[in-house]
Amino acid sequence: MPSIKEIARAANVSPSTVSLVLNNKGNISEQTRQRVLEVVREMGYTRSVHARNLRENQSRVFGFAWSPLRSAYNPVLDLFLYEMVRLSEQHGRHLLLFTEDEQEDTENIYRSLIDSRRVDGFILANTDRDDPRFAFLLEANVPFVAFGRSLSAYDEDAYWVDVDGAAGTFAAVSHLVEHGHQHIAMLAWPQGSASGDERVKGYLDALAYHALSVRDDYIVRVLNDVTGGYQGAQQLMQLPAPPTAVVAVSDIIALGALRYFAEHGHRIAVTGFDNTPASEFSHPPLTTLKQPIYEIADLCVGMLLAQITGQEVERRHHLLPPHLIIRASSTLDY
Repeated sequence: MPSIKEIARAANVSPSTVSLVLNNKGNISEQTRQRVLEVVREMGYTRSVHARNLRENQSRVFGFAWSPLRSAYNPVLDLFLYEMVRLSEQHGRHLLLFTEDEQEDTENIYRSLIDSRRVDGFILANTDRDDPRFAFLLEANVPFVAFGRSLSAYDEDAYWVDVDGAAGTFAAVSHLVEHGHQHIAMLAWPQGSASGDERVKGYLDALAYHALSVRDDYIVRVLNDVTGGYQGAQQLMQLPAPPTAVVAVSDIIALGALRYFAEHGHRIAVTGFDNTPASEFSHPPLTTLKQPIYEIADLCVGMLLAQITGQEVERRHHLLPPHLIIRASSTLDY
């Protein structure tokens, strides 16, 4: 690739003039500007992105942690990741995907990326209650936006976008009550997940609102996979007074429950959460709650970019409502 000096010689101008033209600066005549740009094109010169990044003291890269355990079969995070890549590239940025093993020291992973200046900031997902990443990144004054909350005091100062999971499961329970159900169970994640805990809260709030009793044995906590849903449904149906309806914390768990009920001849109403592609084509089609992933990704990328470039952010917190999509699994119309 030609140097600035070689371009200057070919265009019969000084190297400083070439630099001003390439950076769109200075009081350069249009005739000279066009002559320089024509030589640039003819000689095949391209600007060094790395050099520009060094001048701006930015890597132009966002970091995003991918948890092998939590992200296994997670179409919501798949779509979120795709949208982040697409939106980041629109702003001339890239996404660095790195693994975050639960056995590793999380703080050291993030510290290493910060100290090496490989990223300008982070987008977080899979947030936990009292998530330590919030405290570390806030105290380190590192830009970040979370898809989810930590349900702690750190949420006040952090930038986050979340789906109102409590409102979603409240709507699911209310829908089941409207269809005559009073014995409604829940298949939930293990305790500690911020979004999972919020979905359980919505379930409990809805039972209280509709004056239905809360039974501890009606809340079964399982892993986020088909097997977990299958085994959770089995546990519920072995109770002396099994439920007539089940609210699942995710579609994948709901699909496991549907399979168990179908195999054993139980006609139980089921709802999921996420509106994954499989939900529409299950038998019966799954009633579920759709998350506005496109809007979430747009807000996350926009707020992170604003922090990095020093722009003012009007709102730090966005709690978005999910949309209840009613299908045959809850109406039992099949």
